[in-house]
Amino acid sequence: MGIIGILSSPSSFLKNDEMNKIRSVISSGSGIFHYEVEKHQDITEALMLFRKSDIDIIVIIGDRALTSAVFEHIIEKNILSRNIPLAILPAGDNNIIAESFGAHQSEPHIALRKLLLDYHHKENFLNKIIECSLIKIEGVRGVGHLYGLFFCAGEIVKQKNIFNRKILGQSFVDYFRRKFKVIGLIQSAYRSALSRNKLEDAIRINRNQRGAVMGHFFMLSITTLDKSLWGIALDPLKRKDFAHFISIENTPESVMHVGKEFLKGHYETKDIAGHIITDINHARFVLQTAFVLDGSYYEACDSGEILITIMDRLKFIRLS
Repeated sequence: MGIIGILSSPSSFLKNDEMNKIRSVISSGSGIFHYEVEKHQDITEALMLFRKSDIDIIVIIGDRALTSAVFEHIIEKNILSRNIPLAILPAGDNNIIAESFGAHQSEPHIALRKLLLDYHHKENFLNKIIECSLIKIEGVRGVGHLYGLFFCAGEIVKQKNIFNRKILGQSFVDYFRRKFKVIGLIQSAYRSALSRNKLEDAIRINRNQRGAVMGHFFMLSITTLDKSLWGIALDPLKRKDFAHFISIENTPESVMHVGKEFLKGHYETKDIAGHIITDINHARFVLQTAFVLDGSYYEACDSGEILITIMDRLKFIRLS
């Protein structure tokens, strides 16, 4: 097999000596270029090195700030001469993306060790490579725009334990833990939906230029992945340059319905009052509340308006 490039962010691992464990795994391997990113401009230097070294895959081990910045460099600076597959390992607020790509453990050094073993010893490794479009979000306070794979807004973003939780494994115990956590979330959301919605929590939506609607939502999500929160499976996209759009109104009836979908483990696309799932290629939101991109929280600029566009397709590696 070829050479692996690894980008890591030591500032993402301030506890449990995780960064030293990652370094130990890397030092025991071979054919690896490892670049520890401390500043935004380090990414340019690292990608240029990877290009000269003819890297075959790039592994990202760091929180959302690193992942989004790598996406930006690939799309806007076009440093890489080809579409090199990316592996995104669990790292704090990157857990949602890593889990969507098949990670079954929260410890980055364990995920890295498994990835290196798979890469060097399995002939079917190339079968794990898939393509996903990026989501570009414009109008983000403080940074202007960002790139990612999973956007979420609505009442659900107040449940911060969902977005910073550790990845559960595949054991029966973990299976039931996941179910109990979903039940707890739905119970909390149902009680919240019974209360009066606040005017400042209203969100205005315009998708695919079909006219705007305004309302209160338990969840709004846009993703190009084939899974949503809690690993809920989504039907395949009908077009490659589109993304899944899901909206659930903040009413007791809609919350109970989405709870059933969560427990079932798969969204159905049939039309149900207060629950929309469809494919889009762009959307415009006006909101005064925070939103989540790939596990991290952001706010819109003063106008409250954000524009979401589906961008170039990149190659990613399924971790299992």
